[in-house]
Amino acid sequence: MGPLTGEERYLFDLQGFLVRRGALSAAEVAAANDAVDSMYLPRPGTSIGSQRFSDHCGVAAIFRSLIDHPAVLEILGELCGRTVRLDHTYGIVMAPGTSGLGLHGGAVPFDPSQYYCVDSSGIHCGLVAVQWALVDAWPGEGGFACVPGSHKTNMAMPGSIDLHHPCVREVPLRAGDVVLFSEALTHGTLDWRGPGDRRSLLYKYSPGNSSWALEPAVSSKVLALLTPRQREMCGPPAVAHRQNVV
Repeated sequence: MGPLTGEERYLFDLQGFLVRRGALSAAEVAAANDAVDSMYLPRPGTSIGSQRFSDHCGVAAIFRSLIDHPAVLEILGELCGRTVRLDHTYGIVMAPGTSGLGLHGGAVPFDPSQYYCVDSSGIHCGLVAVQWALVDAWPGEGGFACVPGSHKTNMAMPGSIDLHHPCVREVPLRAGDVVLFSEALTHGTLDWRGPGDRRSLLYKYSPGNSSWALEPAVSSKVLALLTPRQREMCGPPAVAHRQNVV
C-alpha cells in the first residue's frame, strides 16, 4: 500500500488515527486466525489480563510478517523515523458482552515517550500503535474507540468524559483492516457486542532511540526466526549503531 498519501497524512494529523481498509488479504486473515486457534488460549474473562496474550511472534510466520508489513512499514518510517523499532506487541481476544480498557492517553499531561508533534520536517510520534483487525466490528458492535483530535489538545481530559460521551467515536473495522494511531490520542475499548469473539493484534513502534516497554518486543529465541530487517526493528533502543529499516 506504500507511504501515506496526502489525504491520509491530513487525516492522521487531523484525527490522530488512520484506517487502511483491506490491508491484509483474506489468506492472511485466515492464517492469523488459525495461528490464534493453535495457541489454545483460555477463554477470556472480564479482566484486561485475561483478554490479552503475548509472546506470539514465535508461534507462526504470519505474526512475524506483521512486524514490517508493507501496508504500514513506510508509514512507520515517516512517523517514527527511518530507524523505527518495534517496542512491544500483544493480541486481544474479547468475549461478547465484556468491556476493555477505558479512555486513556491524550496530549496532556505531556509524556516524552508518547508525544505527537509536527514541524517543517513532518510528523513526529513517540509511540505509534498498529492494530490489525482479525474479525469484523460493525457499527454498534464496539471495539476500538477514540476522541479524535485529542492528540493535540492543550487541556487535560475532564473526569466527566468517559467512553459514552458524545465526543467519543467508535471506529468500525472489517477483518483485514488496520488502524494506526498515535498513543498521544485518547482512546479506549467499547463494550464488545459482536456475535463472536473480538480478535485483534497490536504492534507498537517507537523511534530508534526510544523505548516505552521495559522488556524487548521479542525473545532472543524468536530473533533467530526473523529477517535481518525485522531483527533490526526488534533491537534495543540506541542512538548509535542502528540502521535505517525503511
